[in-house]
Amino acid sequence: MSIGKFYILGNPRSGTSLLRLLLNSHSLITVPPECGFFLWLKPKYINWDASNLNSKDIREFIEDVQASKKFEIWNLSNKILEKIIKRNKPKNYNELSLCVYLSYAFLSDKWPRCVGDKNNYYINHLQELDDLSPDAFVVHLVRDGRDVVSSYREINNVSDTYKYKPNLPFSISDIATEWQTNNLNIFNFYKDSDKYLTVKYEDLLQRPEVILTQILNKLNLSFESKMLEFYKENALKQIEPKETLAWKLKTLQPLDKSNIGMYKEKLTTLEIEEFNTIACESLRLFGYDA
Repeated sequence: MSIGKFYILGNPRSGTSLLRLLLNSHSLITVPPECGFFLWLKPKYINWDASNLNSKDIREFIEDVQASKKFEIWNLSNKILEKIIKRNKPKNYNELSLCVYLSYAFLSDKWPRCVGDKNNYYINHLQELDDLSPDAFVVHLVRDGRDVVSSYREINNVSDTYKYKPNLPFSISDIATEWQTNNLNIFNFYKDSDKYLTVKYEDLLQRPEVILTQILNKLNLSFESKMLEFYKENALKQIEPKETLAWKLKTLQPLDKSNIGMYKEKLTTLEIEEFNTIACESLRLFGYDA
């Protein structure tokens, strides 16, 4: 199965879900909602080969996928998963897991040339991810950390009844430390790789066609104007699942440059200074005034 794979990585609340929806709107790309089954099931299925292409082993794998945290929001039936696995006859674990992504694409009648995986969970498992997918392309999305503070705090207004509501820190010091640590982890791990691209959230909002074209060039694909209408597809087909939409409502709206620099109104001068002091290294590295 000669299908390309890429990962969208970034600190929480940095626009990774937005980028997922933009890229998923491409006719030849599929990026499902996040679920870490790819790493979680590796220990059990890493030695998968052609001898496992029997009903018992396929059924057991499907049951394990279905039991993975958040996988239920993909709304994939066992029947579809089994159909795609039997059709593609995966001979190793990478091909087996790819069948899961292709099953999600099948729901939208897509036959993608590339599949993406967006998951902030991977930030702390980069070596394991690279060992499994050495040829995968990585898009690192970075957002001004001070705006991330504002976005973290907005989560507090979301009802606790949502099963997958993020558990995020509230204090400036904790958020600044997390933002810097996560972004430096990604950058330092991939900085020497030719399969890595850093993208600023602000540039994506201000120059979407240019930035998306940069990403698509790495995937040997061309920009499609309908990508910028991702929010219409999301509203119509609920591409962002209802279980997580409460804190991602902006994915139902067009790209909005007014989201840039909102921290200047929402944070105090002292809070901004505290963040700048803690995260000055990363702010300068990624081109933000500190």
